[in-house]
Amino acid sequence: MTTKITGYAFVQTPEGLRMAYTYSKIDADGNVTASNIRGSYIDDSEETAAFLAALEAKVLARMA
Repeated sequence: MTTKITGYAFVQTPEGLRMAYTYSKIDADGNVTASNIRGSYIDDSEETAAFLAALEAKVLARMA
């Protein structure tokens, strides 16, 4: 069984930074056995904050 991340997003909420994601499960024969499975959690780590700051800076640089 393989798990494939199909999407993710960071959303600022009153509770904190929410990491939302979707994924699919694929069996050994390549058949999708489950799709659009969703989950989320609050992430307050310094590592994630630094990653998002770097990502935002890169996007802003492209916009300039």
